[in-house]
Amino acid sequence: MISASKAQGAQVVLVGMQIPPNYGRRYAEDFARLFEEVAKAQRCALVPFFLQGVADRADARDWFQADGIHPLEKAHPIMLDNVWKVLRPLLLGRQSRA
Repeated sequence: MISASKAQGAQVVLVGMQIPPNYGRRYAEDFARLFEEVAKAQRCALVPFFLQGVADRADARDWFQADGIHPLEKAHPIMLDNVWKVLRPLLLGRQSRA
């Protein structure tokens, strides 16, 4: 998807995730590292962990729906900030080249 998007002239932002610790430390580390490796290989921007500040907080359970997977509405501004920190410079850079 990254290659296809870039072929059409898009600037790509890869949004990284992490998996719950019950998958095991090594698997979780490998999973997180995969996003870094893909972003580097594809030379695209990376949001290392989309749910930073939500899933990693002490009261994280209070920020998710009953399924424990999907964040509540109150988490959305934090998620937006995580993406915006990476996306904004790309958009501003594109404007200056126009």
